[in-house]
Amino acid sequence: MKIEKKKILRFLSLCLYFIAAFLVFVVLQFPFDRVKSRIESEVRARTPLELSITRITARFLNRFTLVDVVLSDRTGRVLFESSAIKAHLSLLGFLRGLAVMDFSGPAYDGELTVKAEQGPKRNLWSVDASGLNLTNYKLLKLMGYKIAGTMGGNFDMNNGSGKGRIWFKNLASRELKVMGFPVPDLDFEQGWIDAEVKGDRLMVRKFELDGKELKVKASGDVVLRERGTMNLAIKFKPSERLAQEQAGLLSLVKNKDPEGFYQLTLGGTVSEPMPRL
Repeated sequence: MKIEKKKILRFLSLCLYFIAAFLVFVVLQFPFDRVKSRIESEVRARTPLELSITRITARFLNRFTLVDVVLSDRTGRVLFESSAIKAHLSLLGFLRGLAVMDFSGPAYDGELTVKAEQGPKRNLWSVDASGLNLTNYKLLKLMGYKIAGTMGGNFDMNNGSGKGRIWFKNLASRELKVMGFPVPDLDFEQGWIDAEVKGDRLMVRKFELDGKELKVKASGDVVLRERGTMNLAIKFKPSERLAQEQAGLLSLVKNKDPEGFYQLTLGGTVSEPMPRL
């Protein structure tokens, strides 16, 4: 009996050894360069964006690290970048014919997590972010915006439709201009956006910014194309000091509700917005 037990243990040990050796061989021989090129080409073919990954390294059989990830538009403007993103491929989903991936990593002094599930009839995306520092977002600086604060939130997409909520904390703008008009320096303690997407249409259910000097509310629809139409109802309430300072500009806005909010509509297109006072 003892001899049989020893043989079984030896057999199991050899099996585990060969399995471990096989997994190490698979990881070492895995064509990471081809996978990297395939991911970059898929993003280029399916979106108007460019994805660059310096290299992919293995952490385990189904866990990888994407090093120096940069997402940009076709003109080269960087939209997102991260020094390292951890990726996890679900083996159970793979056996069911689905590509189920989780991505997570640092971004702009915060954390970003993306979950994706791709299959013949499924196209699910989920994005969760927290503590992103807007001061470190280079695109805002390139566009000439001096904006500080932190943001986060979550957004879920399912076959072209989705909804989510984005929040802001300690948001501040300096030397801002809107349609050529200077905007006074503003600070907001908090703010949030509740929105839905259907196809190329963004429906802003609720947008609010809450500050001591200014409170802003908005809702409406925007077609997400360069010449896409927009129809946003905007309400804002300045403090007494700001109202006196901007009395000339506020005199152009005729509508004012009983709560003291000035009202206007922003129409036109995404590339050429047109306020209706």
